[in-house]
Amino acid sequence: MARLVAIGDSLSQGFQSGAIFRTELSFPALMARSMGLRIPTEFPIPSFPGSGLPINFEEALRSMQKPLGSRIDMFEWLVRFPVLLNQFANGVEDLYERGPGSRPATFGGSYHNLAVWGFKVVDSFSIHSEYCDRAINREEGWLEDDFVGLPSGAMYRTAKRVLNPRFEANRATWTQVTNLKAIVEKEQTVDALILWLGSNDCLGTVVDLQLKDMTDADVEELERTGQLNDPITRRKWNLTNLNLFERDFAFLVDAIAAILPATTKVFVGTVPYVTIPPITQGLGSFDGRYFDYYGPFFANAENYRENPPGKRHLSRDDVATIDQRIDGFNDIIRRLVAAQGQQWTVVEIGSVLGQLAVKRNRQSDTPELPLIERYRDKGWDDHPLLQLEPVPSVLRYGTKDAVRIQGGLFSLDSVHPTTIGYGIVAEEFLAAMQAAGVEGADPRQLDWPGIIAQDTLIQSPPVLWDDIVSAAENNAALWNLLLSFAS
Repeated sequence: MARLVAIGDSLSQGFQSGAIFRTELSFPALMARSMGLRIPTEFPIPSFPGSGLPINFEEALRSMQKPLGSRIDMFEWLVRFPVLLNQFANGVEDLYERGPGSRPATFGGSYHNLAVWGFKVVDSFSIHSEYCDRAINREEGWLEDDFVGLPSGAMYRTAKRVLNPRFEANRATWTQVTNLKAIVEKEQTVDALILWLGSNDCLGTVVDLQLKDMTDADVEELERTGQLNDPITRRKWNLTNLNLFERDFAFLVDAIAAILPATTKVFVGTVPYVTIPPITQGLGSFDGRYFDYYGPFFANAENYRENPPGKRHLSRDDVATIDQRIDGFNDIIRRLVAAQGQQWTVVEIGSVLGQLAVKRNRQSDTPELPLIERYRDKGWDDHPLLQLEPVPSVLRYGTKDAVRIQGGLFSLDSVHPTTIGYGIVAEEFLAAMQAAGVEGADPRQLDWPGIIAQDTLIQSPPVLWDDIVSAAENNAALWNLLLSFAS
């Protein structure tokens, strides 16, 4: 009997600081452990060798600490840092294109955490290992070793390892949905299913700092050309059309409902506002909800004050459009889930991020208050997170002399949670499962001392992070140049 299964994207897989790495620290794994399941025997999860895919910023900085020391001078920025970054990236490329990361796993079943970073809703029923092979070959082109660069098709390499661990021919067309069906057939039942997709139907807007909205006309053209469900073609846009999102999610819900036993309880997460994480910085005047414009994570009033329209940014109207689309996504999710009956529950995980927002909640001078108030409202004034100094917040991760001075809920990529951030997500899902009567689900049973102890960004901040942020703030052109070496 399968106690817990998860279908999702990076947020469910446990992505942090630019890579999928320690999957045992994903929030479904934290939940499974709190429910008494052993990992990986009773809650099978995929593993990723080395520092993970596509590039682990935290591990990269730690690898550079010895050759560079605690500070990076201008010569090192221009000469040594790019070389070291290239060496790290090439090591990842070798590992996953030609080394152990390119070989089949020994595990031959279906993982109970089926999440894959980068997945949109459509990908859950469209991407399989055969498609991954085509996508990898297409991106790799004729040159296998790019000398400088990361593994080609990193998301598809990840998906292949999750969906078809042994690279078996008879599983070449198994998607997330197909794997779920295999689990049900083998285990006979599934106590609880976590379904959390939709973030990548809008996340690209803040990563690209450009709005590429999918119109009704675009959808009609995709239908006309037979590419409506083609994952690669769909990635031309970073904001999914609302009507198409409804079609995607309805198809997914119907497919899952047809597979699951009547006794399975399903918990569906809502989509968080992607403009709250610190990957973007709001600048200019604030109207109570939005700023004039939004720049990259290192943007501030000094380095972005001259001619912001000429720099990468999202406008106030862009961000309002993104938020309104997310509201539309969540209305669709709520409606479709309600139609499935009492066994299906919406988990308002998107609202949690809204509660923890700092600038939108006018808490810039007291960024610790949102988390304090969250646990105060729950009657949990002695929550372990509130004992940390400073109390974690959603602000950009900040350090001084390798000591955390702000943030802590988002990792170095400024868009994915830290381990303690995933702990908060686990709490929210466990609370919903407990209310629905799932055996063993209790948010108070999470091992918070263990979660905090395993969060390396809380325990031992990377020494070089100070210089990375300072360099980005003081020289945006240099930062963009350095990033190009790892792209």
